[in-house]
Amino acid sequence: MEARCFVVESGVDPEEAKSALLRRHPRLLVQAVKTESASNEFFVEMICAQTLGAAESGALLARKAGIDLLLRLAGTTQISAAISKLGVKKGSPFLLIAAGEGAQMKTIRTPASWKRLPRGELHRAELQRVEQAALLNAASG
Repeated sequence: MEARCFVVESGVDPEEAKSALLRRHPRLLVQAVKTESASNEFFVEMICAQTLGAAESGALLARKAGIDLLLRLAGTTQISAAISKLGVKKGSPFLLIAAGEGAQMKTIRTPASWKRLPRGELHRAELQRVEQAALLNAASG
């Protein structure tokens, strides 16, 4: 499983960007969130792995994997709270997340203006968020 995170400029509609990526890659997990949601692609990949694992085992926090990812990134089981915290507003820059199997990820092509999020070791706060996201399954059960 791999994830790619792109910082997308404010002139791009988040829903159109998601839809375009999903049309080309229908098997990927795709979500748009506020740019403040993450600063490390590896952190996002860890959260995506939780969502994709939950999808395989039938333990998603929501009906759709994209909403599950939003909930895990926000650290809540409440959809309205997650949208309030991380939801993207049209006209604002955003972070576009795509996750899936390695072969699928190698074919992703994006505009040159979409900048990849840096990838590095997890910091303490990121590790805590990964743990908190994992614990959401217990909280929702």
